[in-house]
Amino acid sequence: MSETTYTIGELSRLTGVSVRRLRFYSDEGLLPPTGRTGSGYRMYAAADLARLDLILALREAGVSLDDIGKLLSRRLALGDVLRLRLDALDAEIRAKRRIACVLRAALAADSPTHHDLRRLWTVTSLSHAEFRTAVERFYDQAAGDLPIDPAWRRQMIDAATPDLPDDPTPAQIDAWTELQAMLADTRYVEAVKAGMAQMWDGAFDAAAYAAASEATFARVREAMTAGEAPQSNTGRTIAQDWLQRSAAAMKRTPDAAFLDWQLSQYRTHHARSARYQELLAILRGDDAADPPGAEWRWIVAAMGHLLARNS
Repeated sequence: MSETTYTIGELSRLTGVSVRRLRFYSDEGLLPPTGRTGSGYRMYAAADLARLDLILALREAGVSLDDIGKLLSRRLALGDVLRLRLDALDAEIRAKRRIACVLRAALAADSPTHHDLRRLWTVTSLSHAEFRTAVERFYDQAAGDLPIDPAWRRQMIDAATPDLPDDPTPAQIDAWTELQAMLADTRYVEAVKAGMAQMWDGAFDAAAYAAASEATFARVREAMTAGEAPQSNTGRTIAQDWLQRSAAAMKRTPDAAFLDWQLSQYRTHHARSARYQELLAILRGDDAADPPGAEWRWIVAAMGHLLARNS
């Protein structure tokens, strides 16, 4: 028995796809006819119905004609085509969510202006990669020609690079905006540069300092959980140990002068650094009842009591 074939008109009536569209798919090489009549009319077989179903399904999913052609010619697997489309669709969804949050934030104002909308759009359209570039530029400006360890620099950049959620709240948009302003503030750059110059003098051991910080913060968290006050014997012991280990990492003498220098550094830089960490916490969606920097405040208070005791 010969296989059933269909004219392009019959195929159109069977599938509900217009003849014009079928001709287009045929001319693009996606749906070539099985054969032609003596008069040159296109003829299609039952297998072409299944091929057309696949084309329509992929087009409905937003897959490009080029990718459909690669799939049908077996230059791409179906899984690869679907993954490509899913990645593109995810990007489209993120972009639409970003647009929605900009409109929502603009409408939150009593009388939104063109300036408000333009500012919000500029802020939220900055990608994660572009923000990381801004952070890298900030650290390059602050570091200058200092002999900074590349691994330490990369770790600091990773920790300082935020990520705006796909559907941010007005508070997160404000945090994103404020972080951008901080990174562009030349006074902040100069302050960080001055602090880094006093640490990276050629003798600073970044690995030893990081190990001392990690161990000290762990002990501070244990003390805080146990309800120990910075002025307690535990606080004095932790402060003394931190003084010894941080001085060793910086090749300094762990005396009252070094302790006073550490406290002055905290007073100079803490407010801005703490605010930066607060903004990162807002973007992460952290619990507002648990603000960042508590460990530093505890150890600084303990060092202050140690300095007063040794004076």
